[in-house]
Formats: sequence, C-alpha cells, structure tokens
Amino acid sequence: MSCDQLRDRIESKRKEMYHAYLVEKDYSAALKKSRELDSMLNKFRKLCLKSFILALGVLIF
Repeated sequence: MSCDQLRDRIESKRKEMYHAYLVEKDYSAALKKSRELDSMLNKFRKLCLKSFILALGVLIF
C-alpha cells in the first residue's frame, strides 16, 4: 500500500470515528475506530515518515 493510499484510509477512518462519537453517540464503536486509527497512524509513521526523514537528511547534508 502506498503512502497516499494509507493517508486516505487514515482520513476516512478518522471521519468514521468522529461520526460514531459525535453523531451516533456510540462510544464503544468510537473507541474501536480510535484503536484502528492508532494502528494505521503507527504504520504510516513507520512506512512513510521514515523515508521522508531520510530524504530530508540527504537534502540537508
């Protein structure tokens, strides 16, 4: 999965989480979505930000 696809899935999951919490008042569903979102964000940090930081380091030095 590319970083752009993962970013889109994260945004979609974030919207689902807020909808469950604010509109539906389904706090257990919001908590489940929050945990899924946390997992996706960790994956994004590992896959996408690492390569970004390495590329930035090459540009600086």
